[in-house]
Amino acid sequence: MVKILSYGDGKHRIENDHDGRIGWINGATIGFRGFATESDAREAAIAGRRALDRALRGHFPGWPGADVALERVHIVNDGAYDWFYDGKIAVARLLRPHRRAYDASFGIELVLPSFSNEGVAIAAAYAVSIAVEPYRDVMPALDDHVREERAVPAGELDTSTFY
Repeated sequence: MVKILSYGDGKHRIENDHDGRIGWINGATIGFRGFATESDAREAAIAGRRALDRALRGHFPGWPGADVALERVHIVNDGAYDWFYDGKIAVARLLRPHRRAYDASFGIELVLPSFSNEGVAIAAAYAVSIAVEPYRDVMPALDDHVREERAVPAGELDTSTFY
């Protein structure tokens, strides 16, 4: 079961029953970690983008969506970030493992249209979380004692740990 917990100001944590925290919503972005390889992240990005387009079509009937094909997707750097790109659209941002992330896995971040509201973001995040689940690798990324040391006290959300 997927749970989406609000911190206010458009920030949410996405959790599931067996892994705990799996992702986040931060304004107009939805992100997930837990992919063991870049290839898993790429496949999850494609599945996530398809789910995002379906969710957006439910809220915005004229939403065009994209026909993303695995064989066309490659990585492009825009000067600041690496993106999975299929030649027409940026599918999702690639998040590489780093020490400030809440785990040592690859991640993806999908960008919502600027006219989306918080309700759309939550509905889309739920749909995307189901779509990317098969690509997530359940792995103990942090030891329990490290996880406890990095826990955020109630009311003190450090958004830098989202990605």
